Amino acid sequence: MKVYKKIMDVLAAAEKLILAASTLLILVLTVGNVFSRKVIHRSWSFTEELVVAVFVLITLMAAALACREGELVSLTLVTDRLPGKTKKPVVVLVTVLSVIFTVILFKYGMDKVLTQLANGKRTFVLNWPEWIFWSFVPIGSVCMILHFVEYCIDFCTDFKFVKRKEEA
Repeated sequence: MKVYKKIMDVLAAAEKLILAASTLLILVLTVGNVFSRKVIHRSWSFTEELVVAVFVLITLMAAALACREGELVSLTLVTDRLPGKTKKPVVVLVTVLSVIFTVILFKYGMDKVLTQLANGKRTFVLNWPEWIFWSFVPIGSVCMILHFVEYCIDFCTDFKFVKRKEEA
């Protein structure tokens, strides 16, 4: 279990790094484009393509990190009022349904990536292969699935509680 948690911690750290770099990239592109438009009177036409694609990446990475803490799909109004023995089955049910949804998202994302690879479709301004941007969907989906399962295991085994007790 400790090895598994270390692997998941490394994945979460990588996701946080991607989030930070992506946010910085969007900031630089957006501010640079505004500066260029207002001062130089030339717009950076490529920024829209990149910013939209990176926003998709940010959304999915942030959703994956939220899954890790059980914050993405949770209605605690109901589960907090349940008796202790019924909380675990509800969390398992929510995890199963969430994983099913995310597997569907992964499947459709991969279908789109494979179709764009086969067609050789490229973006309008940058002329980059579109599959690069669409690959963010299956990557984010895999991260979400891993973190859904991680949260469910942590909740059902009380791993975080045991870890906190050991640290004290």
